[in-house]
Amino acid sequence: MKYYLIKESSEIPLKSWRTRPKFERALSRAIEYSLKKVGASFKLSYSEGVFFLEADQDVSHVLTKVFGIHDLCEVVPHRFTSLDEIVAKAEELFRDAVAGKKFAVRVKRHGDHPFTSLDVARAVGSRLLQYSAGVDLEAPDIEVKIEVRDEWAYYVLRCWRGLGGLPVGTEGRALTLFSGGFDSTLASFLAAKRGAEVDFLHFYMGSSESTLAAIDVMRGLSEFLAPYEPVAIFVNLVPVLAELKAKVEGRIRQVVLRVIMHEIGQEIAGKYGYDAVVTGESVGQASSQTLRNLKVVDSLINLRTALLRPLACLDKEEIVSKVRELGLYDAVVRVEEVCKLSEGPVETRARIDEVEEAVTRISKDVIEGVVANAKTYKVGDLNPEVVLKELGADIEVDDVPENWVLVDIRDKSKYLKDHIPGAIHISELGEDVSKPVVLYCEFGSASLLAAMELRKLGREAYSLRGGFAGYRKRRSADIGCARSPAPGSPRS
Repeated sequence: MKYYLIKESSEIPLKSWRTRPKFERALSRAIEYSLKKVGASFKLSYSEGVFFLEADQDVSHVLTKVFGIHDLCEVVPHRFTSLDEIVAKAEELFRDAVAGKKFAVRVKRHGDHPFTSLDVARAVGSRLLQYSAGVDLEAPDIEVKIEVRDEWAYYVLRCWRGLGGLPVGTEGRALTLFSGGFDSTLASFLAAKRGAEVDFLHFYMGSSESTLAAIDVMRGLSEFLAPYEPVAIFVNLVPVLAELKAKVEGRIRQVVLRVIMHEIGQEIAGKYGYDAVVTGESVGQASSQTLRNLKVVDSLINLRTALLRPLACLDKEEIVSKVRELGLYDAVVRVEEVCKLSEGPVETRARIDEVEEAVTRISKDVIEGVVANAKTYKVGDLNPEVVLKELGADIEVDDVPENWVLVDIRDKSKYLKDHIPGAIHISELGEDVSKPVVLYCEFGSASLLAAMELRKLGREAYSLRGGFAGYRKRRSADIGCARSPAPGSPRS
């Protein structure tokens, strides 16, 4: 059997006598949940800020991931009736450990005894001196730690520092705008450290690899959220990105995108009753995160709930270092940056009026559509292949295979004026489901949503990447290439 003393976070004893029991019950539930999850058989009790744990296996790796624990130590418990018995047990346990080394004895005591902590330290030190290289209270080679609590002495074998903070579930619910990168990962962790039950809102932006990596990071973070079982909400943002690229000037696209992502986050948080939206934004880390641009973003979003930025004043080195400490670096580093929308100079001091006007260019129907198509799963039950399929990760195509049906979903007048050769208008689409269909709109955003809706009806549907505008651009490029003389040929 393994025996542990678990000290609660130093914040918990500072709570009022009315509030403190709530935090201690929450911590107890978190410990029990974590132990049951790894199949441990255990007994857990509590007294005066300390949990006493007896377990049938080493559970230190589990408890160091539970918020609300200050530290934990593996101990040898010994019930005593006299100081001599404490000393004799200490000699038995530590004489080999101090052999040839300089040592110090550290004693903590709680309860009513005929001796002090110093009395215990002196007596144990005197007994162990004969086996050692001497006593060094300033810089010992080894520390002999003993904790005396009422009629029990606990001899410390080794200790681990806990996460501290508040037990998860004591401070409401938070929704993180979660890419799976370093920033959103640490922001989620810090929100949980303050007692929040953290769920994840992930925007799929066209990269299956990045979303799959983000799912792995979610799973890693879930180990810190006991006893809460987090939820992941996935939104396919590709239609919005298509709108942005088609309708918004490159230099302010990132700021406009940030406004839209915040707005979607606020809408979902309000709908499901979250107490806060959490982001990984850090001042000055990216062009869209300058103080001026963050001010613009905050001015344009409709706050339905609190907005938290735990990393606001941390630099990248600090963020990466902390993620590495959490053991999540290898998973996080696989998440690629997929939302770069602009080439060339970008705006670091955007004007509120120009960003506000640019936001209005993005179709409300498209934004409402991507929110309506959001998918929600418990992180513990996530099947990555199912997630990608339901998100429509394979929904965009660059060309139309033979025998597939190409469908123009724009207004009939636009179709009659000009359309892709071989395309039919949506009004002509029958109920024959034997052939896959490829839809296109002006920019490829509305057709993405339409294809998703057709898939819900059981039809094999896709969207033509870039829409009609993309087709015209490719056609112009092909014509230009055809007109250009071959390298080395004479010019007319």
